[in-house]
Amino acid sequence: MLAKLKKTYRELRAADTLLYMLDKALVKLTFNSVLIHKYYITRQPVTSSLSVPATKALDIEIKQLASDDPVLKEMDRPSTTLQQRYALGGHCFAAFKKDQFAGNLWLNFDQYQEDEVRCRYILQPTGHAAWDYDVFVMPKYRFSYVFAKLWDHANQVMHSRGIRYVYSRINYYNISSLQSHKRLGSIVYGTVYFINIGSMQLMFSRHFRPFFKLSWRQADFPALYIGNTNQHE
Repeated sequence: MLAKLKKTYRELRAADTLLYMLDKALVKLTFNSVLIHKYYITRQPVTSSLSVPATKALDIEIKQLASDDPVLKEMDRPSTTLQQRYALGGHCFAAFKKDQFAGNLWLNFDQYQEDEVRCRYILQPTGHAAWDYDVFVMPKYRFSYVFAKLWDHANQVMHSRGIRYVYSRINYYNISSLQSHKRLGSIVYGTVYFINIGSMQLMFSRHFRPFFKLSWRQADFPALYIGNTNQHE
């Protein structure tokens, strides 16, 4: 237990380690009735250049999947979740290595509805921003070109649509994901917090408008505006 705590401290440092411990304690004491979420919002420029030369990894193919594609059944997600993504404007891109499913990546344009908390990220300026999420590569392909080819294809799609930046959200304790995004050229663009107590949710941020929002109903998904209209730009 002590070794795990030391590892957490080394990765998160003092403030986030205390937040992590508080969140875990509240989850146990309240039987999941009180939850604390802290998200880093990352931003990365979209580029037309390829990280994998066109002459390499020719056995990897990237396809965009329709909502009724049977390949969706190979993803470790409930079918209702996947269909809801399509209904909310999601686009799924899948990688195949020698015709075998190898990974996937999802994009939304202009806005994205959270699946962990109640929030809709509104990306600005309209028509020039995208949101990437649920990037996954099968374990046996994680040391191959699969991820790079997926990301290259996503960049090509976004660039063709005039997208300038792609955003994502990362849990503050997911250090490996944060480091992976930074290697791709992402920066931490801002932070947002959510505190859920039963059906009540408090959302606050000093980087994105509205800076404070309290909602009471499960059907309420308050908007959070992300992009070049923010106060910190």
